[in-house]
Amino acid sequence: MGWRLTMRCPDAPGLSVGTCLVTAVLSVTACGTATDDVAVPVAARDPSTDTRPAPAPDVSASAPGSDVSAPSEEPSSRRPGDTAAEPDPDATSVTTTVAASTAPSTTGRPTASTTTSTTITSTTTVPPVASTTTIAATVTTVPTTTVAATITLPLPPPPDRVLSDPFLHASNAAFDRLARAPGASMTITRGGQIVFSRASGQTIDGQPATGDSPMVVASVSKLVVALAVARLHEQGRIDAYGPVPWGDIGLSPNPAWNDVTVRELLDHTSGLPTARSSWFTGEGGCRDHVPSLLTPPPQGHRGTWVYSNGNYCLLGLLVEQRTGLPLDQALQQLVFDPVGAGGVHLTSGGLQLGDVPHSEGVERLSRLGGAGTVVVSTDDTALAFGRLTPTDLWVLQPPGVFTDQYGWGHTGTVDGAKSCIWVLDGGDTVVSATIAGNTVSTGGDVCDIIVPAIATDLGIGSARPGRTP
Repeated sequence: MGWRLTMRCPDAPGLSVGTCLVTAVLSVTACGTATDDVAVPVAARDPSTDTRPAPAPDVSASAPGSDVSAPSEEPSSRRPGDTAAEPDPDATSVTTTVAASTAPSTTGRPTASTTTSTTITSTTTVPPVASTTTIAATVTTVPTTTVAATITLPLPPPPDRVLSDPFLHASNAAFDRLARAPGASMTITRGGQIVFSRASGQTIDGQPATGDSPMVVASVSKLVVALAVARLHEQGRIDAYGPVPWGDIGLSPNPAWNDVTVRELLDHTSGLPTARSSWFTGEGGCRDHVPSLLTPPPQGHRGTWVYSNGNYCLLGLLVEQRTGLPLDQALQQLVFDPVGAGGVHLTSGGLQLGDVPHSEGVERLSRLGGAGTVVVSTDDTALAFGRLTPTDLWVLQPPGVFTDQYGWGHTGTVDGAKSCIWVLDGGDTVVSATIAGNTVSTGGDVCDIIVPAIATDLGIGSARPGRTP
């Protein structure tokens, strides 16, 4: 449990933070357009010969201190994950990791800005009680069922690294750049707890936006769905390295798809076409659109990274089938309940009064399903990715996630929304930011603003990220 201080400051020149109204409440903190396909060769995985063991079921290791190998670098300007539909033509490949160093966490002190909410969470927190879980590396037949009782993930150990700048000046400056948009939100967690949360703009019902106000996050939806797949793999209800259970999800593709694996969907190596604009035109949802992509056999680029919304549309259908729940409810139980976060929903149900408005309208996103319809706050995503289990990290691998020299994560871009979530410093630090608007071109641009900023405050670098694939 932590005390959340919410500061609201009017737009008055020279007004000090000390004259702002401060209220204290007790709170529990527990895809754009590109022009060319990009093919990045990756080593194809054969699940029958994959000898890597599943990690031990140690929930207490939810945020390991060692770095996780995920995609290393995305490019400059337009990038693969920057859109809900297409990859970036400039991608290069550089794999780098950053080791952790020593010392405890310190909270940041944000500066005042117009119509801005700020959250500072104290370090006095009682960790939830850990529940035991089991991990199954191989599953062949899994019946439709209701999602298992929610576990509560414990807080990880305090971060080893001491902040170079405990006041997070660079991160505050980064948010000020994002706040040029009609709506913006940015959250940082360290050791699984919120240490920085700022937002600007208003919600649909006219209230000041906060870090807990849900926003359209475009292709960051994919990372949330991938985490749900990891949790179902851990429960033994999905084999992340086994064939896609086409019949179970009610699809009858060309027989050439029969040996395509869940891992290939996660990695964008399944051979699905990009099918750019078709994801934003026409009626119906993901289930209505994806069968047309499965009538021909996998394309010749199978085994090579080619970004396609179809992969995560299918993964969303699989999550629904395995849990017996609508996708938003399944994501809530699998991803957000374990960290005490709530409020996730989908654009297919329309926006809610407490959401930050999306000026372009959400109807055109309905076909994306698990590829881009999630509406969620930066507080909630930062919390969820601040407490990852060993199995989560085993499933969240490149090229399904992107990496740079600081860590790994995902971006999202559609007209009217740009988003980035990034895990740094061996998992000890997570930064999540979303804007409602088009003041930057892509979610990769959001990453280029926030990732070097928190890296500066951590003292691990300040260079522009180089992301891949």
